[in-house]
Amino acid sequence: MERREIKRTAKKLLKGNWKVAILNLIIISVLTGSISQIILTILGTGSSLTMFESVMQGSMNETAIVTEPTVTASVLTSLVSILVGFVSSLLYAGYAWNMLDMIDGAKLSIEGMFQTFKRNRIFKTTGLIIVKSILITLWSLLLIIPGIIKSYSYSQALNLMKDDPSISIMDALDQSRKLMKGNKWKYFLLQLSFIWWYIIPFIIFSLILLGSMRTIDASVKAGPTESIALIIGFLLLFLAIVLFVIVISFYIEPYRTTAQQIFYRTLTDGDTYDPTHPTDYAESNNPYNDEYEGNQLNDTDF
Repeated sequence: MERREIKRTAKKLLKGNWKVAILNLIIISVLTGSISQIILTILGTGSSLTMFESVMQGSMNETAIVTEPTVTASVLTSLVSILVGFVSSLLYAGYAWNMLDMIDGAKLSIEGMFQTFKRNRIFKTTGLIIVKSILITLWSLLLIIPGIIKSYSYSQALNLMKDDPSISIMDALDQSRKLMKGNKWKYFLLQLSFIWWYIIPFIIFSLILLGSMRTIDASVKAGPTESIALIIGFLLLFLAIVLFVIVISFYIEPYRTTAQQIFYRTLTDGDTYDPTHPTDYAESNNPYNDEYEGNQLNDTDF
């Protein structure tokens, strides 16, 4: 299927589902931010108590009192970042799986986003995320390009595990590699068609900044008042661009994820997927039923 057909099909499938898709993204952002803040708050309190107890026991000298909490805080912050990263990866994997369910005929829902947290999925899914990250990192240590290539080779491993929960981690990676053979460039171009939405605003800002160098130089010579006013102006422009990127992401991310999942489904189902009538395909190939719709969160661990 051509890139334009995939994107048109994604828009058709999202029609009537935009609100749920955007709400799911907001939930992911709120959850990851809240989890990070809560854990850091708890650990921060624990670190303070630990330091206080050490001081009372006379086991710390003056230098240690200053430096040790800082080192400990840095280590704990790094560990929290890794933990939140895994939680975020599971949530985004669930978000992508939810979109795949929509493509296959299930209703897009909030609870469907948490399917990666089911007891029979969470450990293997987490293991796949870890092994995949390690392998890509190791390939990246050789050169950046091999790491990027491998990231595309393993890009469909989570989807393969979604379709076949019994598949092993290494089999999922191996099948993804075979599935993406000869398709990595197509997948890259599909992703690139969405990345431009994020890159172009900052390119425009950079061009405006470069084009205003004479104005900046003149304001510096004119005095501090003019310089401050110009800096504030550019700062407001930059913040406006950042705000635009954040807002547009709530449109782009559901669109991009749906398109990527359609790409995967065309790889697995080939010509049986009809891009001109996606809803007809979903109805005729729907592996779900009413029982599934009511039990997406069964046996879920949080």
